Order: sequence, then structure tokens, then C-alpha cells
Amino acid sequence: MNARVTPTFFFYDLETSGLDPRRHRIMQFAGQRTTLDLEPIGEPVNILVSLADDVLPDPQAILVTGITPQKTREEGYSEADFLKVLHEKVITPGTIITGFNSVRFDDEFMRYLLYRNFYDPYEWQWKDESSRWDLLDVVRMTRALRPDGIEWPVTDKGDATNRLELITAKNGLAHEKAHDALSDVYALIDVARLIKTKQPKLFEYLLNARNKRTVAELVNLDNPQPFVYASGRYPKEILHTTVAIPIANGSRPGAVIVYDLRHNPEDWAKKSIEEMKAARFATREQRQDPAFMPLPVKELAHNKCPAIAPLGVLDSAAQERLKIDMATIQKHLAALRKTGLADRMAEVFARDGFPKAKDVDAGLYDGFIGGGDKAHMSAIRAADAKALVDFNPKFLDERLPHLLLRYKGRNYPQSLSASERDAWEAYRGERIQKDLPGFISQIQHALSTTSNEEHHFLLQELQLWAESITPATE
Repeated sequence: MNARVTPTFFFYDLETSGLDPRRHRIMQFAGQRTTLDLEPIGEPVNILVSLADDVLPDPQAILVTGITPQKTREEGYSEADFLKVLHEKVITPGTIITGFNSVRFDDEFMRYLLYRNFYDPYEWQWKDESSRWDLLDVVRMTRALRPDGIEWPVTDKGDATNRLELITAKNGLAHEKAHDALSDVYALIDVARLIKTKQPKLFEYLLNARNKRTVAELVNLDNPQPFVYASGRYPKEILHTTVAIPIANGSRPGAVIVYDLRHNPEDWAKKSIEEMKAARFATREQRQDPAFMPLPVKELAHNKCPAIAPLGVLDSAAQERLKIDMATIQKHLAALRKTGLADRMAEVFARDGFPKAKDVDAGLYDGFIGGGDKAHMSAIRAADAKALVDFNPKFLDERLPHLLLRYKGRNYPQSLSASERDAWEAYRGERIQKDLPGFISQIQHALSTTSNEEHHFLLQELQLWAESITPATE
């Protein structure tokens, strides 16, 4: 780290209008900066983000968060204005952007938000010595390897669970309102402090191991060695933690296919590629079948903060806790090297190429935006409504003209020309009419199955929201 930059954590959490970052939107962003010793720095950030009038939220999401679209319109920032605050207060040099399941959820919502609003969707987590960290797998690995000093919750059925609100309750930590972003942030900081206090060596190791270069040193194909790996893809019965070994390049740069050495590779050596693909893409119902054999491989991405550790951390207590027999691990490792399974697994994970997104809002991963459009993007971000009126750059990327129309419609509707307004309203009407039947069905079902007065109020507000944004039919 550059001597002029003092690293800090920024713990953050989102509440959203649903679970799909391609279609749904951020409605609340909250965060708190701390020192690396987890002492707060400055005031928290707690912002509502105005829901644009082309979005019908998932009613179940609103019942969980209690945040209505109307509230975001009354008190929230537009997406464009929120991102200006984000870059001023959050994305500062040396920031370690930290969340709980953030790599798989919150970060994806942030990337789509940045993409829609003409920012680079990736550099916020690497530019100026910034980085990211996800504490969910840290919690999983702590529970699996070094649980002492921490009370760990279980469900009514006795199954291990790592839900944030249950960990805080079990350890006497304040968590005033689960699913409120700022309350969840404070709870996450408390859990981080708990792990750092009770298991400081593991905390520091995993903090340093978030770097993709560090991950690549332990998980590489030049000198493949078994390692300990905690991931939600592994069963809760073994605390989501196993011994794995890299066997082949993944389907994209910076990804490696790893084999779970708890499983005998000879069981898979004679299976066809089609059988292995069927196991990989099995439905939830198929996986419930007692005879189902899960595919013992997954992709590990170096840049997604995987919770990994050298095999030496597995003491006898951890081996017993995780139901790992090292003699069996060594036997499976020897068998794996004889099967030739690695090349076949690489074929199972090979990418056939994905079709481009049908909707431009979902086109984030259709390709990087080239440098020839960067100046136009910067000019758009800097422009106010007046400057956007006559701004018609000649983009090289075919996605950007469509994004610009939607950017203006959502953030600066007064900048739309007559023809642009017609195009915006046509898009808006098409999207809402497409989503409306499912939205109404969910509302009606929820109203018929709840007697909760607050839920009834929220559902009524959603009905009013739909009425207010649905274009009139001629």
C-alpha cells in the first residue's frame, strides 16, 4: 500500500426492489467507514435512491424492507445524484469495500447501477488502491476451522446457520432492525470485530488473502496442491467447507476448476460429459432425490475473495467437525491423478458463448466499453439537464444510445426532446405492461394470505404506485 494512502474499511449494505440486478433497483444504500481496527470514522452514509417510474418492484422485497417506492421518490436521490455522493464519500483511495454476501449480491447491483449511469462498472473496487472483501465466507471458515470464543446459531431443526441477525442475537450484539441497510451494516461491523477479537490470526489471514494474486499463489495449476475451501456451494452438514484441489482452467480468465476431494473420482471417471453436465445443471427438485450425486467440482474465481487456506490449518478438531478423513483425501487425490478427469471436467465447464441481452439494461456483460466512448461517458456524467438537451454524441458502442435515452428519462426527464419522450414512454409502457400481470398476482396473493396491518399498508402503497406509473391506454 502506498505510504500516502491509509487503508480503511467501508462496510456497506443495500436494500433493493428485488433479487435480479438486471431488472431490479437499489432503493437504500448504507455504509460506515472504519479503521482497520474497526473503529468508526466519520458519520454513516444512509441514502434512499429514488425508484424510477419504469420499475414495478417485487412485492415480497418491499414486505421485507418496508421501503415503498413513494418514500424513495419523496426522500431519495436520483441514481445519477446518488452516484456523485458515492464517489465523493465512499470510493476514496485505499478503501476496502466490505459486505456480507456482497460479491454475489450487492456488488452485482452496484455494477449494473454504474453501467446504467455511464460509469466504469469495475474500477470502483480496484482504482487508487481500493479493493473488496466479503465477510460471509469469512464467517463460514471461522465457524468451520476456529469456532472457539463465538456462539454459533442453529435452526429449529438443529442445522448450522450463518444468518447475520442470528449471529448477533446469539452473541448479545445489537441488531435493531434486520433488513434495514444501516442496521445491517452496524451488525456486520460487530461480527467482524467479534471474529477479529476471538480469532485474530484467521481474520488477518483472510483479509490479506482477499487479493487475487494471493489467491493465485495458493490455487494454481502450475503446482496444484490440496487446500481448504469454504463456499456456500458446499453442504451445510460440513459447514460449507472442504478440501479441494485445482484441476483445470475455468471458463473465463482468472477462474480455476477445483475438485472436492471428499468425493471418490472413480465414481465419475466413467460418466459421460452429458451425465456430468446434467449433474451440474440439476434442478432443485432433482437435488432433493436421495440418489442424486452432486458434481464434485466448481469454479473458483481468483477475484471474488474466496475463503481459502493451506491444508495445514486442518487440526484434528477441525477434521472431526468437518467429517474429513485425511487418509481418504489422500486416496482420492491419488485416484484423481490417474483418471484423466481434469480434461473432461474442463469440457463440462466450457462456455459455449452467451447470447447478448435482449434488453440494454441487462447488457453489462455483453462486452467492455471501449476507450473511444470514455470521453462521452465522462461528459454525460458531468452534464446537467440543460446540457443534456442537445447532447447527441456519436457512440461507438451500440448499447450507449439506448442507455442515454433511459438515463435522461430516469434522471433528467426535462431534458428529453419530444421524439425522445415518445420513445421513453413507449419503452416504459412496454416494460410495465409486461411486468404488470405478475405484479398484480403477487399483490393479490399476499393480500389474501396476511393479516399484518403494516403489510396491508405496504401492499396498498404498491397498488397505488402501479396505478401512478402505468401509462393510460387509449
